[in-house]
Amino acid sequence: MHGIVLNQLKDFVVQTYDRETWTTLQKEAGLPGRIYVPVSEYPDEDVLTLVETASELTDIPIPDLLEMFGEFLVPPLLETYGVHVDKDWSGLELIANVERYIHIALREKQISTYTPPELEAGWRDNETVSVVYDSEREMCHLARGIINGVGEHFDEPFEITEPSCMLDGDDHCELVVSHEST
Repeated sequence: MHGIVLNQLKDFVVQTYDRETWTTLQKEAGLPGRIYVPVSEYPDEDVLTLVETASELTDIPIPDLLEMFGEFLVPPLLETYGVHVDKDWSGLELIANVERYIHIALREKQISTYTPPELEAGWRDNETVSVVYDSEREMCHLARGIINGVGEHFDEPFEITEPSCMLDGDDHCELVVSHEST
């Protein structure tokens, strides 16, 4: 897992609760005192264990926590990787182009072995984007939160349907994104 995700998970917990809660969460997760640097990599298990432990400590279901965190994650991701985002894109255009222009560019840099999930994103029609998410991490709720966070950032509330989901036994997740009906 890329360090920016874990680093921002810490910021999410500290801003939502406080620093003591982060310390307690790390201790309860068996990861006391770990420091997460944005440009480093860490085992996927770290984030999975921290999220599971956070769910146990807060009684907030894991899917809800991942969605909340995904929304929180958008501004730092855009700040860090915004150079890959066309300034004229709408939020829906960003989602349609995330794999083609952002994830591929990050993989090509080969700075590390960081592997963002492979997505297939594309237009279904002029107002709808389909995002196919397939990752061993099975963190589709994080993807859903990021999509909602993009909508918030661009002031474009989205409606998301999920006709298939790995958590329901499907071989991939599909998130169908359109502007929220008014």
